Amino acid sequence: MKHTTLVFSALVIIGAVIFAAGCISPESESLDGSWILTGIGSDNVSVIGDITLGINDSNISGNSVVNNYFGKITLGPDGKCSISDIGSTKMAGPANLMTQEQQYYNALKNVTGYTIIDGNLVMTDSGGKILLTFADAASIPTGSWILDNNTAVTINFLPDGTVNGRAPVNLYFGTYMFSANNGLVFSAIGSTLIAGEEQPMLEESAFFAALQNVSGYKIVDGSLVLSDKSGTTLLTFTKTPAIVGKWLLASDNNVTVTFNPNGSFGGQAPVNVYGGSYTTSGNTLSIGDDVISTMMAGTEEQMQAESAFFAALKNAAGYSIVDSHLIITDENGKELLTFVQA
Repeated sequence: MKHTTLVFSALVIIGAVIFAAGCISPESESLDGSWILTGIGSDNVSVIGDITLGINDSNISGNSVVNNYFGKITLGPDGKCSISDIGSTKMAGPANLMTQEQQYYNALKNVTGYTIIDGNLVMTDSGGKILLTFADAASIPTGSWILDNNTAVTINFLPDGTVNGRAPVNLYFGTYMFSANNGLVFSAIGSTLIAGEEQPMLEESAFFAALQNVSGYKIVDGSLVLSDKSGTTLLTFTKTPAIVGKWLLASDNNVTVTFNPNGSFGGQAPVNVYGGSYTTSGNTLSIGDDVISTMMAGTEEQMQAESAFFAALKNAAGYSIVDSHLIITDENGKELLTFVQA
């Protein structure tokens, strides 16, 4: 009987320990990283443009479409959170963006708690009401993308809520809005009015129709998949390589190279204008055998510099981008050319 009592007592103690452990307030977790706002309020009102929140230890900073802002964040146990000392630049913008910005700042000031739901950061007030919903910045399709089945077609998401790109024939533009649960809609789509051949024009009409029907997105293995309200895939894009754009040779800003999204490149050499094709995969770079140039003559020194420039391009095998500098290397990692972003 004494033994039974001891066993029962031990079980009671163990149960009490387990219960107590279940009630222990969790330590505050780190929210360090980059977040993008996808919803305002408990109704998850869609956001115009990219409102960003960067968290680094106890500091926050970001862009609220019109202005840059900064402040302090304090995390406590049980999902406690407070944001203070908010300051910002004083730029003026369109009325709708300024109204949205003020709503955002007011919400930040009222934050008292947070939780992570399906990878999203949800901030709440003292009554548990949702104030702001953020997605991991890595899951948001910012920047430039190339259409998988037609590399001449591009889409570029700008931080101010506008979108632009190249269709099969024309340049186009419009606006976009993100919402919670990977929602995305395009509106006010317009374009230049250049006429093309029948087939490209049919492809362009289909592309614009698809954009108008987009209601959601997801990023799968680095690809941007746009879908309609039923979840059917409409368009699939690949991230534009970071090398795309215009660059100036660091040692001579008159020498340029522009890498285009469609795999072509060209620019100004020390004497001649040139062009060709390239391919990238990760941080590898391969220059095609089709590089051509005009046939202008220059001084002996200029022509020697040009020959060295073309030889370096031909030997390119990789690239990296460091502090807005494009560094092209050979197969052994040796630096061949260094460019600065134009």
